Amino acid sequence: MQERERYAQFVDQPAPTFSLAGVEGNIVASSDLEGRVVVLNFIYTRCQEACPVHMNLIAEVQERVNDTGLRDDVEFITIATDSEDFAGTHNNMRAYGENFDLDPANWRFLYRSENEFVDTTRQVAEAYGLKFDDVAEGVQAHGVVTHVIDQSGRIRARFHGLKFDPEHLVSYVKVLAEGPETLSTGVWDRIRHTVVNTFD
Repeated sequence: MQERERYAQFVDQPAPTFSLAGVEGNIVASSDLEGRVVVLNFIYTRCQEACPVHMNLIAEVQERVNDTGLRDDVEFITIATDSEDFAGTHNNMRAYGENFDLDPANWRFLYRSENEFVDTTRQVAEAYGLKFDDVAEGVQAHGVVTHVIDQSGRIRARFHGLKFDPEHLVSYVKVLAEGPETLSTGVWDRIRHTVVNTFD
């Protein structure tokens, strides 16, 4: 896959832990997600450029993953890094879910609790290697990365930027969820070879 997907970085390291609130106020901890493959991304909900494009990619990946019958095996987590007003951020989070038609069965939007420090989720992003810096009112400078975490809580891949092929991410998630032997023969033999070598 590394030959075909130049924006994928394969790693094997513990995923930083977190405990954050969902839109309805329920607390979701990273430990709650163990046993499922997790596709994790960070966005600034007031972003007008990269973040909507990123979420459109996530929505496409989720639709393809769910179409393969893996809805119960793969969880999509989006963490908001906004430091502005709490209620406005929650409204933006709900709008993202509706606008991109994300399936709530296996997608959750997380943020800080109302009484937590405003930079709580930005600290989580930093633990994952991303910085979201306030540079003007309503503007955060940031990178774009989609993280893939396996069932034991280890980061296995990072898909950088907005130009990766969603089908490659879907195929990689399928390998983690079902095992390398589930891949068809042919061009995806290269993926099997990469994944097996990564796990060994």
